[in-house]
Amino acid sequence: MRFRRSSQIELSPIKEIELAAARVPGAVSLAQGIPSFDTPEVIKEYVKEKLDQGETARYSLAPGLPELRELVAESLLGEGMRYDPEGEILVTAGSIEAISATLLALTEPGDEVILPSPCYASYQQVIRMAGCVPKFAALDEERNFDLDVESIARLITPRTAAIFYCNPNNPTGTIYSRAQSLRMMELAETHDLMIITDEVYKDFIFNEEPYFSPAQVEAFRERVVRIYSLSKAYAMTGWRVGYLHSSREAVAEILKVHDALVTCAPVISQHAAVAALAYGGEAIAEFKAAYRRRRDLTLQHLDELSHIFDYQKPNGAYFVFPRVKDPVPFSADSRRLALDMLERARVAVVPGSAFGPTGESHLRMSFGREEGDIEEAFRRMRGYFGRDGSGAVYPFPAAQAAPRPRRGVFRRRTRGLAIGYLSLLARFYLWRRKPRVVAIAGNRGKTVFKRTLTGLLERRYAVRANPRSYNTEIGLPLAVLGLEIDPRDWKAVLGTLTAATLRALFSREPLEMLVLEFGARQRGDMAELLRTAKPDWAIVTNLTLDSEDDPGELAVIQEEVAGLCRAVPPGRLLLSGDDGLLVPLAAERDPPPLTFSGSRLRQVPGGYQFKGEKDSYMLGGELVGASALYAVEAALLLGEALGMQREALDAFLREYTGKPEGQTRAWEVEAG
Repeated sequence: MRFRRSSQIELSPIKEIELAAARVPGAVSLAQGIPSFDTPEVIKEYVKEKLDQGETARYSLAPGLPELRELVAESLLGEGMRYDPEGEILVTAGSIEAISATLLALTEPGDEVILPSPCYASYQQVIRMAGCVPKFAALDEERNFDLDVESIARLITPRTAAIFYCNPNNPTGTIYSRAQSLRMMELAETHDLMIITDEVYKDFIFNEEPYFSPAQVEAFRERVVRIYSLSKAYAMTGWRVGYLHSSREAVAEILKVHDALVTCAPVISQHAAVAALAYGGEAIAEFKAAYRRRRDLTLQHLDELSHIFDYQKPNGAYFVFPRVKDPVPFSADSRRLALDMLERARVAVVPGSAFGPTGESHLRMSFGREEGDIEEAFRRMRGYFGRDGSGAVYPFPAAQAAPRPRRGVFRRRTRGLAIGYLSLLARFYLWRRKPRVVAIAGNRGKTVFKRTLTGLLERRYAVRANPRSYNTEIGLPLAVLGLEIDPRDWKAVLGTLTAATLRALFSREPLEMLVLEFGARQRGDMAELLRTAKPDWAIVTNLTLDSEDDPGELAVIQEEVAGLCRAVPPGRLLLSGDDGLLVPLAAERDPPPLTFSGSRLRQVPGGYQFKGEKDSYMLGGELVGASALYAVEAALLLGEALGMQREALDAFLREYTGKPEGQTRAWEVEAG
């Protein structure tokens, strides 16, 4: 028997984890993207009435119930989009059917479809099912996984038919910026490409920036297909109903495929959709508030595991996509790590490799689950990763530590030579470019600090931060050079070093500031790092993590961090002020270092008040966890010390912390 078409696609790795979790007794799942809520009563009661009235037993028109399409048109108008319910709106059996029908209708076998990576796992399978070829454009992780238009442009060929993405993004929770979205749309116009956008999570946005969709731009309506499902917003995943809208010509073509696939969306579900759009607004508000609380709870737990994970704060959807730090066993094999966590800790998460080539070394965690599930999952993860402060012993199978997989960027016999070459190249690069270096050290929240400092400094300087968390003698030179090496492919190293040489010699990229992590765990680590890069400024976060810390290990780290502090010029050191291990380091400095500890922050209605060395500032309430608060405090102190203008500091605060409720004055003054 032949299975030519199905042999080109695979079962989603998300489903693989869900099936595996179903076989593990007592497993707690943060894997499924299913709301924990039931469909609101107002929707169920409306459907019961339609059942009793006998209005659900027959097909509807193929485009959907007229009443539903009119409600869709009305809701779109409220979002700045004008679409005719007669011919420009099509009701579908959920978003996946809408996506399938769109691709089958608007592409030809052999066409290429560009996908941002990471992206929802099923998209690539649907593209292959349509006979097309997925091409992955890496998102910009250091910009909270925003669109990288240059990456998209490099993939465009004569066979490219469409750009297809999800906004807010699954798995990262990113809301793509208006600026990058408009640049992407210009690319589509230049190369005559369709834009297919799945906006199933549009109702769960946690920042104050206005939401932007390409479908809002009238001039682009001929090349945009916008897809939406009621599954997430109204807790209706089992009802399988959604819709799409586009130009009349595109919808007419998609309707043909839709009719061939499903005839019409389930009529009982269409009536449920009518009730949802007409009466479900309060439910969305309740769900959104709950997801925001759960997001904040999840990020607080990730902060407690900052030695294991880096993360970008999700501003939409209900997923977070943390990167597993390099020293963690199985960090470069997310599927193996996810399966090991399921077996030994009974926690289900989705491996990042499911979401495209740049998803590797990440895990997707859903905070769509109940708070109790989130708490229990992280309690087990703390035990799995050896940071459980309660002292509890979990009865996991094979409770011994997982063996560290063999890894190594270079063969042993060339490692020393390669490290020396990298360090020399990095020193030459720094000598030639002469950027000021800001070093970040400590055991908690270095990535949050790095991201926050970069966001502030770029208001005035040409700034670059290292693309990943590096804690090795190899990593820091690579970070200086702005390069990455795949640790699983040592044969690619020679080419990478050649590229690094060319970059050091010929790059004209403006660079005034470098923000680098200086991670040291063993004696001598810091001295090796300082031979590569001498910092102009240093910021040291907390060294102490929890009661399970090894005193001997902490003493070594304290000693190494002391070496960094002594290497920084006087007056250019910022320390966490509430960690006893840093007190002696502060005492030996003259002048005393600036400190951040939360004592400069005072919570006020609508946000926080911060008293800096030179001025006072108002912060909004968009800060989650101690690391975020301390990072903003440190960033403001550094900005003041560098002489940055008040306007730049206020603009940074608006972006990173939100606008304080009820505050005016500086917050209401826009440049110009």
